[in-house]
Amino acid sequence: MKDLPTIKELTAFLVTSKTLSFTHAANELNLTQGAISRQIIALENRLQTSLFKRQARGLTLTDKGREFLPLIEKAVNQIQQAVTNVSADESLIKLKAPSCITTWLLPKLMAFQQAHPDIDVELTSAINHSVNFSTEPFNAAICYGHAPQSAELTSNLLFEEVLAPMCSPTLVSGIKGEMSADSMRQYTWLHATPDRSDWKLWLNKTANAHSGLASQNQHFATLDLAVSASLQGFGIAIGDVTLAKPDIESHRLVIPNSTTVASGKGYYLVYPVSQQSMAMKRLIQWLTDE
Repeated sequence: MKDLPTIKELTAFLVTSKTLSFTHAANELNLTQGAISRQIIALENRLQTSLFKRQARGLTLTDKGREFLPLIEKAVNQIQQAVTNVSADESLIKLKAPSCITTWLLPKLMAFQQAHPDIDVELTSAINHSVNFSTEPFNAAICYGHAPQSAELTSNLLFEEVLAPMCSPTLVSGIKGEMSADSMRQYTWLHATPDRSDWKLWLNKTANAHSGLASQNQHFATLDLAVSASLQGFGIAIGDVTLAKPDIESHRLVIPNSTTVASGKGYYLVYPVSQQSMAMKRLIQWLTDE
């Protein structure tokens, strides 16, 4: 039998193919850039072909690399499923979720655990909003964006993203009635993305896109950090009204302008079709019924 690639080599190839960056792949796999590069070189030497084109602007897959990728994705998925079938405890669900959704998710998980003490949900919080079941040890994940288009994945919409401006009541104390976009510009605007897409989307809905953003802007890496800054009175953020509901109901946050806009995205519970356990079905029903 021909010398087969190692799982480490194949994992390095799969993640690098997704990120097209040795650095990003190393960060995702918690390895050094050099280690990833060596794994790819070892795989290419074993196959006696180049899988990536190394260019000044980054990596691209070669024709052989593009041919190899779907075959290896399928093979690794099958290996992982075989391991799961033999060793997994069906009463354990390893769930990955973006950090911004934990305030919405945790109370529901605690209530679920009390209602189903025989099922253990092991939650891992992450900054990134996607999952690769071929390389990550999860049974399910909550993903942000659009429903994944894959025959190997099942997705259930938890809720659609609806955005509105929000801030601490102390920031706008003494102001009565709704604030216009122009009146809100006297405060710092807090952004969850460098491209400021949150505020731009809301301004388009209110027909204020032509008047531009505030003169003072602050950027954050995630939505929860931007909303956390608004809770502390540092400015006005555009946040998801579902995620912010507990803080709005407790008056820790107020909405200075009630105009909302649907982003067209949402939060989905995603899992491989093969993970059709009774525990998973109960969790899905719990989260979608709540």
